[in-house]
Amino acid sequence: MKDEVVDLLDIKSKGIYMDCTIGFGGHSLNILNKLDSKGYLIGMDLDPYALKESKKKLKKHNNFSLHNQSYSAFPQILEKMGIEKVDGFLFDLGISSHQVDSEHRGFSYMKDSPLDMRFNNDDDNQLTAKDIINTISLERLVFAFKEYTNLKNPRFIARKLIEYRKTRKINSTFDLRNAIKSIINSDSYKVLSQIFQAIRIIVNNEIDTIKKTLTYTLDYLKIGGRIAIISFHSVEDRIVKHFFKNQTIYKNNSYEIEYQNLNKKLKIITKKPVYETKTKNSRSRSAKLRVAERIL
Repeated sequence: MKDEVVDLLDIKSKGIYMDCTIGFGGHSLNILNKLDSKGYLIGMDLDPYALKESKKKLKKHNNFSLHNQSYSAFPQILEKMGIEKVDGFLFDLGISSHQVDSEHRGFSYMKDSPLDMRFNNDDDNQLTAKDIINTISLERLVFAFKEYTNLKNPRFIARKLIEYRKTRKINSTFDLRNAIKSIINSDSYKVLSQIFQAIRIIVNNEIDTIKKTLTYTLDYLKIGGRIAIISFHSVEDRIVKHFFKNQTIYKNNSYEIEYQNLNKKLKIITKKPVYETKTKNSRSRSAKLRVAERIL
């Protein structure tokens, strides 16, 4: 989806752009190729390894900086750099194949590894998936399964996981996989994927982070600037869709308003989401790109 991102961001050669989830730098390289010497790119990522790889990929350019922080910290980075507003934001909310396939990360039920799931697993102050799955309350786990999955029986599965951990500690990805399989009496990859995804979202506080960050972007985006967001599951996409439409953030699935900007500041560029069509990577097929432009 790299070409679509660059085209829809409508890159200005002298503009300032933030790739808030730079990953391995594929999108950023395309953006930099559109900038002249007065343009600038700011890249962010929680994953230190991804930043090292991005630096290598972007090395022929010198008009960029990289920052090992959550995208929610972009206002502080801009303020330190003395930049009031930017010409574009890019958020790619997925996790990379490298992260999924790295055994020490604990994202995949296909590999026996420590149950970590932190985007930055050098952060000793952040709880791991192992910490959370062995201590989380029943109601919080039920909430996560209801909000972040399409499981048919979220309370039953959550209750059985809580019972399971009373007799066996869940330390590894295979421990969690075996616990789930014993509950659902099958090897359903769809159920496994959804439960692993829900726990990853809890570990990294992903939903609250994107909600909070979206409300900041309007203050730092120039009129005529654009924001592009690639999401990978329905909860994220729903948040982005409604924020672009009317600058509203809802509480969970209840449609009770958590945040609303009553001044219409965005024009939707993508009337329907743009889907990934060229990839052979099954993980990328669920990607949805939405783009909006600041008009006020």
